[in-house]
Amino acid sequence: MSRTHLITGVGGQDGILLARHLLASGDRVVGTVTTTSDPRLVVHLSGVALEELDVRSTSAFATLVQRHRPDVVHNLAALSSVGASWDAPALTDEVNHEAVLGMLSVIGSAGVGFVQASSSEIFGPVASGAVDSDTPLNPVSPYAEAKARAHVAVAGARAAGARATNLVLFGHTSPLHDAKFVLPTITRQAVEVASGRREALELRDPSVTRDWGSAADFVRAFALAAAAAASGDWVIATGRVHRLADVAEWALAAAHADPSPVRGDPSPVRDDPQNSRRVDPNSRRVSGEPGVRASGEKARRNDFGGVYGDPSRAAADLGWRPRITLRETIEQMVRADLARLRTGVADSEAYLDPA
Repeated sequence: MSRTHLITGVGGQDGILLARHLLASGDRVVGTVTTTSDPRLVVHLSGVALEELDVRSTSAFATLVQRHRPDVVHNLAALSSVGASWDAPALTDEVNHEAVLGMLSVIGSAGVGFVQASSSEIFGPVASGAVDSDTPLNPVSPYAEAKARAHVAVAGARAAGARATNLVLFGHTSPLHDAKFVLPTITRQAVEVASGRREALELRDPSVTRDWGSAADFVRAFALAAAAAASGDWVIATGRVHRLADVAEWALAAAHADPSPVRGDPSPVRDDPQNSRRVDPNSRRVSGEPGVRASGEKARRNDFGGVYGDPSRAAADLGWRPRITLRETIEQMVRADLARLRTGVADSEAYLDPA
């Protein structure tokens, strides 16, 4: 039976991929955007009913729910940059936390399902190893603090009877990933190296390790969670880590870049110490929210090396498992960047072709 899904933040990477996945399944999709003037909406979201919405307006959100009567709301709207959250902590909390409280107040009375895009950042710099939905929350940035508060609120709404789920997403990427993030930066640089536009691919710290996966894989979890008989909290991750240096080498190989040393450098990958993410080691508890810890100042790198997600509960409860390797996704992104460079076309459905 066809279902109606309301996706907030449908114009972002995950929103576009989720909307396309749901449409392909025969469901109806309503999506919210801050503006309908974004040109890639026309390219990627044909068939989606678009609505402009400031998610901080609970009354406007309630009006949309009443108008479209969705079976489930997928909340993907968020300020997504950890680094930028230090410069706008109040706004980050308004969008990533307080807006969620408003949505929960609406869906609770309307009997609508709710799936929240939570973040692995809520766990903070835990000891190396696997984390799961039982891992204590220890956010160490304004972004993570807001996401942790929202995570706790969703769990609280579920305890009060709402059909409310948290999907704790580890890093994921695609050809739609915003160029300001590290993985699309790597693929773009690899293409520039291959085309002779730059000498080397530069990274802040090639040794950084993270659990990264395919965004196309991760959005399947939202569809599965929406159809699940019960709500819950599930970690969505690959269960393994990769070094940035390895990702860079994959990207260079996919772009057919010359792997030989550049001007005496031992590798075409160079260390770039700029733009490090930082956190405060002085932790404090968030008022009124047991189990959530937070921090201030920008004192150490926020790299959480060696930490990976345990997706076994998502596999057991939802039937979700990653299908696409990170290397396959990086190669797809390189193909898209090569096409962008060759044609000058920023967005095309062809860029999402996995072949």
